[in-house]
Amino acid sequence: MTEETRDRILRILDEHGVAYEHLRHGHVHRSTDAAKVRGTKLEQAAKALVLKEKKSGALVMFIVAGDRRLDLKSIKKDILCVKNVSLAPPEEVLERTGCTIGSVPPFGNLFNMQTYFDEHLKDTQEHIIFSAGTHHDSIKLKTKDFLHVTDPEVKSFSKPAGA
Repeated sequence: MTEETRDRILRILDEHGVAYEHLRHGHVHRSTDAAKVRGTKLEQAAKALVLKEKKSGALVMFIVAGDRRLDLKSIKKDILCVKNVSLAPPEEVLERTGCTIGSVPPFGNLFNMQTYFDEHLKDTQEHIIFSAGTHHDSIKLKTKDFLHVTDPEVKSFSKPAGA
């Protein structure tokens, strides 16, 4: 969890002339806790989850709404076209991003990671909010501005949390 990562993100947004809110709050690890301290809706949270493809060892970032979960079957079959993928080990995420689980920002481009943004999040939320590299900093901005700045691949790969 680094202030350096947060500052890099803020510089990128400023360089692109993007309007955003930088929120500081108490230490949080989970999307549900973050939504409470931020005073935002869980479905606005853009969770950055890092997956690891077993055979190649490649790390890939998937960005999904806080109230949804990854559809690993769809990710394996339709997006990555691999047989085995799982959440990356926390120590590998830290090594690659400099951030601990729960503070990784959805800027895969900063970490040289292929990045996918869930179509459901794009289609349902005008604004998103995400952890900015620390457990006590978040950024809120328009979804379209985020997509313009980060240019992830937009695909459908989530399902409701209870499904």
